[in-house]
Amino acid sequence: MTTTDIEQQLENLASPQERAKHLRGLAILKQIGGENFGGPVSQLARFSEDLARFTIQYPYGDVLSRDGLDLRTRQILTAATLLAHGSAQSQLSFHLTGLLNAGGTPDDVVDLLFISAGLVGFPTAINAVPIVRDILTDRCETENATRAKASPAVPDMSSDRVAILGRFAPDFLKWREDTLRDEIFGAVRLEPRLTHLASAAMLAARGKVGASFDGHIVSALAAGASDSDIVEMVIQQSVYSGFPAALNAAGRVKNVLAASARPQVSSRKSVETTKDDERRFVRGVATLAETSGGSGADVVDSFKDVAPGLGRLIVAHCYGDIFCRRALDPKVRELGAISALAAQGTVAAEKPLGVHIDAALNLGATREEIVETLFNVIPYAGYPLIEKALLIAHDRISLFNEKQSADKPA
Repeated sequence: MTTTDIEQQLENLASPQERAKHLRGLAILKQIGGENFGGPVSQLARFSEDLARFTIQYPYGDVLSRDGLDLRTRQILTAATLLAHGSAQSQLSFHLTGLLNAGGTPDDVVDLLFISAGLVGFPTAINAVPIVRDILTDRCETENATRAKASPAVPDMSSDRVAILGRFAPDFLKWREDTLRDEIFGAVRLEPRLTHLASAAMLAARGKVGASFDGHIVSALAAGASDSDIVEMVIQQSVYSGFPAALNAAGRVKNVLAASARPQVSSRKSVETTKDDERRFVRGVATLAETSGGSGADVVDSFKDVAPGLGRLIVAHCYGDIFCRRALDPKVRELGAISALAAQGTVAAEKPLGVHIDAALNLGATREEIVETLFNVIPYAGYPLIEKALLIAHDRISLFNEKQSADKPA
C-alpha cells in the first residue's frame, strides 16, 4: 500500500459521530510519525480495526492533541514513560523519532538517557543505546530547542530521611549528592521544568509515586511549571503506562498542588560536570575486568558514539564506587545483581542479566548457585519472568562451559 492508500485506510476507520476526533488524532500522529506515520497502525488494523481506531482516537485525538502542552514536551514525556517501561522498544523508537519530528534534538534524546540511568537504573539507558544510535543516524542537530540556562537540581530529601540515612548508609547520601546530582543531573541540559516533568513521568510509569515523585513535582513547579502542566503529564500517563499509574500519580499530585506554600525557583547555575575522576575510573576498569571478563566492557563501549560520558560513568560509579566494595564477596554481589535483574523482568534488563551471569561464572559461581538464586525470586516475581531468566542463564552457562572446554590444553 502507498502512503496515500494507508492514510485513506486510516481515515475510513472513523465512524460519522467520531470523525472530527479521528481526523484530529490522525493529524497529530502524522506530525509525530513523519512520512511513514501510518504503517504501524495500518498493520494493527489488519488484526483489529477497533484497536486501530482506539489507538488513533484516544492517545492522539483525545490526549496528545490537547492544548495544555506543546508537542515537543509531550514527546519528551512519552519517551520518558516508555524508557521507564523497559519492554516497549518499538514504541520507544517511534516516539524518540517523533520527538525529533516535533522539534526536539539529539541532545533531548541523550538527556533522557542520563535521567533514566539515575532514576530507573543503568540497564534502561544501556538498552536504549542501539535505538538512539539508529534514530540519530543522518541527524546533524546538536543544540536543544531551548537550551537550559540552569542545570536541573535533584529534589531535596526530607530532613528525617537524611538523618536516618546519614546514620544507616552514609555512602548512599554521598553518591546521591555526587553522582545523581552532579554527574547525572549535572550533565543534563534539558530545561529544568522539562527535566522534572520527565523525571516524574518515569517514576509514575514504574509505579514509584512516593517521596521522590513528589520531589520532582515540587521541583517542576519551582522551575516554572504550571498546575496545568503537571495535570497534563498525569493525563498522558493514562495512555503510555495505564490508568492505574495515572490514578496513583493523580492522588500524589493533588496533595502537592494543595499545599499552601509554593516552591521558589531554583537558583542553581548550569555547570559542566566531569566528576568521574580518574582514580574512580581506573578502579572501575579493574573491577570490570575482574568480574565481567570483557562482556561488560562491550556494553560500556556501546555508548562511545552516543553518550560517551554516560558510558564512562557506568565504569566510574557502578564498578569504581559500588561493585568494588568488599563488604560482600564478589560472587555474592553478582548473584545479588542476577536476582535484581531477573525480578525486573523487562527487555531492558535481559542483556545486563547475561553480563552478570557471566561475571558470576567468572568468579566461581556454579550452575546450581545461579539456578537457586533464580528459584529464590519466583515467589516475588512469578513464574513467567523466572522462566525467561532461566533460559538466559542456560545460554550463558552453556557458552561459558564451551569456552572453558576449548581453553583446556589438548
